[in-house]
Amino acid sequence: MTFAGLLLQIAQSLTPLTTMTSLSAKLTDAKMGGFTQFLIKSFIKQFKINLEECADPEITHYQTFNEFFTRKLKADARPIALNSELCCPADGTLGSAGPIREGRLIQAKGLDYSLLALVGGLKADADLFAGGYYSTIYLSPSNYHRVHMPIDGTLIKTVHIPGRLFPVGRRNISYMPDLYTKNERLVCFFDTKLGTIAVIFVGAALVGSIATVWGGTVVRRSNIEVVNFDKERAPVFKKGDEIGLFKYGSTIITLWRAPSCPPSSRIAQGDAVKMGQCMSEPFEQEKVGAQS
Repeated sequence: MTFAGLLLQIAQSLTPLTTMTSLSAKLTDAKMGGFTQFLIKSFIKQFKINLEECADPEITHYQTFNEFFTRKLKADARPIALNSELCCPADGTLGSAGPIREGRLIQAKGLDYSLLALVGGLKADADLFAGGYYSTIYLSPSNYHRVHMPIDGTLIKTVHIPGRLFPVGRRNISYMPDLYTKNERLVCFFDTKLGTIAVIFVGAALVGSIATVWGGTVVRRSNIEVVNFDKERAPVFKKGDEIGLFKYGSTIITLWRAPSCPPSSRIAQGDAVKMGQCMSEPFEQEKVGAQS
C-alpha cells in the first residue's frame, strides 16, 4: 500500500460513513414537498439530466428525491445490442475490463484484488470464473441507476457480503487497495448459455441501499447471507431486463467465463458506456433491440 493510500484509508475509516449513509437514505426517501422539488431541480441543473429520456419527465410526480434518482427511462432510450453475447448492465464509466489472471482482477494501475474475496470467500464460486473475464462499471450520481441483465439468464444464487461503505470514486480506486472487497456487495449468480455469470452490486458511501426486483431492498446484516433459488421457481430474465438498482452512485462488476467472449475492444478504460451497448466483443453483423 502506498503512503497516500494508507492515509486515505485511515481518514475514511475514522469517518462515520455508515451513519452518514443511513442519514442520507432517510433524507432522500423523505417526502418533503417543495424542498424535495428544490433538490430535484438542483440535481437536474448540476448534472445536466436529460429529462426527454425519462419515462415520466414531469418532476412534480416524484414525491421523494430517490423516486427521481432511480427514475425509469423510456422503452427505447437504451437499445439492447444483439450483436454481442453480453451487453453493458448499466450506464456509467468503464473502470477496467479484461482477463482474470491467477485469481486477480485489476482495480487500477498498480492495484489488483482477489476474485475469491470478491465473491465471498467460497472457492467453488471463485473457480467458476478462474481464467475468465470481468468488466467494472462505475455509476456516478449523474447516471441512470437501474441495473439490467447483460444476457438471458436464470437466477441461481445470491451472496450478500457485509462490509464497509468507502467511496468508489476515482481517488479511492487509484489509491485504496482491495476497495471492492472491503465494501458491502451483493453477488448475483445466473445460469446462462455462457455458463454461470455473476453480476455484483458494490455498495459505497451515501448509497442509500441496493435493491433487486426479486427481493426488494437488501437489508444490511453482520454476516454473509447466501440465498439459493429452486430452479423451477427461480426468476428468469431476458437480456436487457431490469434486475435491480442503486440509490446513489456505485459500481457494477460482471464476471463470466467464456473463452470465445472477451470484453469488447471498442471500449477503453475511462470511456462512458450506456446500458445495452456491447460489453463483449461484437459479432460482425450489428443488431439492436428495444430495452425491456
